[in-house]
Amino acid sequence: MNRIIIAVFIVGLLVANRTLAQDSLPPIHKQKKLTLKPAGDFDQRFSFLEHQPVNIWGYRVGLMVNDKYKVGIGGYFLEQNLEGERKLRRNTLHYEQNRRLYFGTIYYEPFLLRKRLYELSMVFEAGYGKVSLDSIKRIGNNETTTNEKQDFVPAGMGLSVNFKIPEIKHLHFLTYIGLNCMIGLRKTVFETDLKYNYDGWYWSIGSAIFIDKIFTDLKNSKKRKAEAKAAALKQPTPQTLL
Repeated sequence: MNRIIIAVFIVGLLVANRTLAQDSLPPIHKQKKLTLKPAGDFDQRFSFLEHQPVNIWGYRVGLMVNDKYKVGIGGYFLEQNLEGERKLRRNTLHYEQNRRLYFGTIYYEPFLLRKRLYELSMVFEAGYGKVSLDSIKRIGNNETTTNEKQDFVPAGMGLSVNFKIPEIKHLHFLTYIGLNCMIGLRKTVFETDLKYNYDGWYWSIGSAIFIDKIFTDLKNSKKRKAEAKAAALKQPTPQTLL
């Protein structure tokens, strides 16, 4: 009886030791392969500066990582011309202003939802650029010209929606284009003396080209051709059958 108990005890120790050894090993997780796809977006933003409608023209280029988010850079440009007059006590002030705003940004865009015909994402960005102001002021026969340029540090966040065109009558290229709508809030991190009044809401409506889908289709097409070629090489020829 004692021998049986000792044998069971030893077997129990061996099993327990083996279990503890297995538990002490780090869990093995299957590492997901990193996938990168090119991404690009036209980014024309509509807004108001000093109660006047303006267009901020831009383009973004970056990478889509694991089909979950985009990272990249963007470039933007705005030019605004103002002209008017102000009544003073004794004279009238005539003024002309040419304002130029150009800046670059880095952005992070995680997807919230991705469906076959639409996708929803958030856009976070920060950048650096320059504000340039050329002005001419006339009071009577006196004219004053001013040229100013200062640093510009913007930041912003927005909500973006892409609507995709479905394939119609086997016209697959239609799936590469669509419509982009965005609404967001912008803020000047570093306030300049030029008082450009950049802070506020903006919205954007424009065309979208899904470069990542083009890249995926080209990659899949190349893969299918390679598989078809490999399958053809494996098939026996008439000479090998004789």
